[in-house]
Amino acid sequence: MARLSHVGLTVRNLERSLEFYRDVAGMNVGAIVEGENRQSGNPVRMRMIHLASGSFLLQLIEYNPPGKTLELQQNNIGCTHISFYVPDVDAKYAEIKARGDVKITTPINQMGKQLRGFYTEDPDGLPVEFVQSMK
Repeated sequence: MARLSHVGLTVRNLERSLEFYRDVAGMNVGAIVEGENRQSGNPVRMRMIHLASGSFLLQLIEYNPPGKTLELQQNNIGCTHISFYVPDVDAKYAEIKARGDVKITTPINQMGKQLRGFYTEDPDGLPVEFVQSMK
């Protein structure tokens, strides 16, 4: 049976995205790797970093030259979002709002009986959710 290795996101600016996932989402940072991506069939320069949150591994990749920017509206086919559990969703909402540099796209919502959460956007517009389990 296959195991999940990581989820990779192509980003416009590695440092800006790194700051978001480190400082806002609280992920732990690995080393930046630079090189050439030959697996895509179209060799391009890239810079890449892995971040961890528990057993979840996120890979951020910046390509040079960059490709096309996709429309990251959550109901578009192929669009994804990332969700993080937090112990206190009200405190996380207040923390992010106080920063003033992160777009919050929804208020805190009750999501069924088990979850409360809200959405933000990362620097490239990818939806990022913060949720609290009400169990």
